[in-house]
Amino acid sequence: MSPRSKAQFEEIREASQKKIFDASLELFGTKGYEATSIAQIAKTAGISKGLIYNYFESKEALLEAMIMDLANVGDEMVQNMWAATPQGTLSNLIKIVFEWFRVNDKLNRLIIGLSTQLDRFQFVHDMAKGKMEGYLVMLEGLLKEIGFSDYKTEARILATLFDGIALHYMMMKEDYPLDEVEQMLITKYCEKQ
Repeated sequence: MSPRSKAQFEEIREASQKKIFDASLELFGTKGYEATSIAQIAKTAGISKGLIYNYFESKEALLEAMIMDLANVGDEMVQNMWAATPQGTLSNLIKIVFEWFRVNDKLNRLIIGLSTQLDRFQFVHDMAKGKMEGYLVMLEGLLKEIGFSDYKTEARILATLFDGIALHYMMMKEDYPLDEVEQMLITKYCEKQ
């Protein structure tokens, strides 16, 4: 058998990290960060604790890597939402956010749980603050182009609505009228003013 190539080692590393992230997400999203141990993550992932520590020096370092990965996914989603008009872009953004709610239950639980502990995780606070400021500027620009006179306040209201909808949907699941709320936001914000 020939020695593994650098590309093969990278594939193995990525597959191992995905197992670790998936198991961590499952446990952090259902049991909570504090109630989850590295041993539980390893067992759920079907790997050794040592392998986790080979990639991450601590549970907090693992969480930080997960959050950074999540931030990159968010940035990619934003890059894919641009349309020919600000109304089209904002409509795409709303659809992307609502699709995120539909398919990322455990991740939403983790995010909401961490958001109540921002003083515990400084890196989460710093990343959330930076991302939120950037997203608000983007929303403000879109709402200004669409014609909202108080576009800064309206951007904050829309961002707050997204947070509240995520929480309500997480709690109520199929009893929450997600499709109707999505359409209402598209109608309210994306029709010409």
